[in-house]
Amino acid sequence: MKKIPILAGVFGFFCLISCQSGIEGPQPDPNLNVFLSKDTEVNDNLGNTYKIGYDQVSSINQDPYIQKTNSNGETVWRIRYEETPVDGRGTIIAFADEKLLAVFTLDGGSTDNKYLTKHHVLDGAFSGVFQSGYERGGGPKVSILSEIDPESGKIKKGSFVTARLTNGNTNSLSIKEIGMNNGKLAIKVSAAAWPPGVGNKYIRMPDITDADRIDNAFLMYYEMEADFSAITKAKLLRASF
Repeated sequence: MKKIPILAGVFGFFCLISCQSGIEGPQPDPNLNVFLSKDTEVNDNLGNTYKIGYDQVSSINQDPYIQKTNSNGETVWRIRYEETPVDGRGTIIAFADEKLLAVFTLDGGSTDNKYLTKHHVLDGAFSGVFQSGYERGGGPKVSILSEIDPESGKIKKGSFVTARLTNGNTNSLSIKEIGMNNGKLAIKVSAAAWPPGVGNKYIRMPDITDADRIDNAFLMYYEMEADFSAITKAKLLRASF
């Protein structure tokens, strides 16, 4: 007779856990709660200001820039990172984990020495990274995630992040927010075509279809190695951000 309450208690314990689990359902991904920035101006702890944008150099051409000013408002440096017929813009800048991160956009590739990957870069900036160049496919606008040297303004490391059509051609992808999460680069993007999945080079994101689009785009959360060598996390988002 004494065993019945014990068994009932054990049964009740497991029932409680099971019921709680059923009520709670899938838990939110804590990685998606990380703070990400979409600012165009940021300050460091010394009072310097970094502003990102673009110069309209002709009626049909833009060049991206970052400008650093000191606490007195004096320009320390101002760099145009791309000065070819390819349209380029600077869109986001942020400090995260003591890294100065920036996003640029380009609408095509170029072999010109003033192209973004060659112009104001430190040695090896685009070597050993997830995607070192624009690759094939005409002129859709794509994004470049980069780390900037705050002292010189040069690109320390950077990688293109692009979508692709079914035939493999580069297609539009826009980085909307940037930051760091547990030592990884973290970004949210909107992709017009098939976005990349996890890996050290472009591999089409698996298990998604056109039905997963929101407002005609795939919305994604990514984490990338701090040295830009690989995407380590790729998650399809189910709501706008």
